[in-house]
Amino acid sequence: MNDQRIFVDAAFLDGLITVSKHLHVTMSEDAIIDLFSGVFEKVMPGRLVCIRTVRGSSALNLVYANGKLRADRRDVFGVAAGATEGLKLLPEEEAHIFASPLIQQTAEYAPLFENAHTGFSLLLCDRIQLYGALTIEYPTVQDAFSLEADRQMVLPFVHHLVAALRNAQLMTETLRLKEYWAKLFDNANAPVVVVDREQRITMMNRAFADMVGLDRDAFTGEDFLSLIPSDNRARLLPFIINAIRGEPSANIEMCFPVHNSEDVAYIAFNAAPLRDENNAVAGVILVGQDLTMVRELQRQVIHTEKLATLGQVAAGVAHELNNPLTSIMVYSSYLSSKLAGTLEAEDLKKLTRIHGGAKRIQKFTRDLVTYARPSDEPPELVDIVKTLEHAISFCEHTLHSAHANMVLSLADDIRPVYGVPSQFEQVFVNLIANACHALPSTGGDIHITAVQEDAQRASITIADSGGGISTTHLQRVFEPFYTTKEIGKGTGLGLPIVRNILKNHNATIAVTSEPQRGTSFVIVLPTT
Repeated sequence: MNDQRIFVDAAFLDGLITVSKHLHVTMSEDAIIDLFSGVFEKVMPGRLVCIRTVRGSSALNLVYANGKLRADRRDVFGVAAGATEGLKLLPEEEAHIFASPLIQQTAEYAPLFENAHTGFSLLLCDRIQLYGALTIEYPTVQDAFSLEADRQMVLPFVHHLVAALRNAQLMTETLRLKEYWAKLFDNANAPVVVVDREQRITMMNRAFADMVGLDRDAFTGEDFLSLIPSDNRARLLPFIINAIRGEPSANIEMCFPVHNSEDVAYIAFNAAPLRDENNAVAGVILVGQDLTMVRELQRQVIHTEKLATLGQVAAGVAHELNNPLTSIMVYSSYLSSKLAGTLEAEDLKKLTRIHGGAKRIQKFTRDLVTYARPSDEPPELVDIVKTLEHAISFCEHTLHSAHANMVLSLADDIRPVYGVPSQFEQVFVNLIANACHALPSTGGDIHITAVQEDAQRASITIADSGGGISTTHLQRVFEPFYTTKEIGKGTGLGLPIVRNILKNHNATIAVTSEPQRGTSFVIVLPTT
């Protein structure tokens, strides 16, 4: 009997040493169950052992058993008196634990294993949460003589097991929250940057990195102030310093040059202090709002208003020019008729040129006034080829300035189109002007083709041999205020207006382009 007692004590101590040696805070529940099930089989050989863990105190998570369990008792913790022995729970704490739907209290112990005679179950819990249950059972009556001794021997292991399961669940929850926060941070639409007390970048989310064209890994640890122009750093530094002092700051707008690009990103930041476990400010989190599009729209609107004013002035000037031009034309015609027999041929030719030049200017100014005047014309049947030719003549100066070589291929069988002539003219003038602007300074070709596709459709193609449009820009050419032209050379409104005019006429426009190979706009119009 004494030899048996020494053997049990030795196995018990060896089990505690094994648990102490291998147990660590980062172990998963699977690893914990593997460790303790192995220890119990060595400490209490011949016993039936079952360890069950729960998720959220209401559902089974893991089940280990070295025998077959009764189907009707597998998913519940059947416990009798003493199930919380050694845990020193207060009555209200015990009531909280026993409120779990997994626990069934019984007056007498009911075995869990199919071939068990009796046994005991101990709840794996602390004062706050239920983590599972440990069940030890005996196949025969003789084995059950050691029940009370086994209960006392297993209690120290229960405390270790509860602590290990608590740590595992806390670790799982911590990792889950960390992963969730990381995804939330990274996928937020707003640009977010975290800096330390020395303004070094510790984190930036995808939105900010994409806006300013940065590689997050490459710029982590870099000075945040180095991302903005030097003349703006003096504005941002006090903003960050105030946050480091524990004073949140709001709504400071900064301009960030986009890395490896000529673009600029405008971001308005709010800053708040980040505190460590000692409540000391360890850094600053800057949450921004992308104002790039807003600022671009404001700039374009201002520029468009200037152009609108300029257009009104130009139309007024053109109108005022009509009177002196009429006088020049009348008097030059009169002098040509009166002096036809007295002047030398060269002088008479010069007088005729004066009349022709004045007539041309008058036509141009009248066309300009007509083009600038808001259209209230009713729809009518339009000879689209003549309208196209008129638009080309209106763009003669632009074509000449661009050194454009005009190549026309206009079919003579194109049927009339129902619509507003001046609006069609506006479409063609805009597209021809864009084609001229796309050509290099040395000039190039502009091909204009008009064909009757079938009985119901005609198509007009305006193609240039310019530098083309990149795929990124091509997807946005019809967006309002979007332009790749330099400031003062485009408003980003021309193509959206063109598309809207054509849409109102049940027509379509499509664009294709290749860098360095030119751009083509194809208009398809319904014919009568």
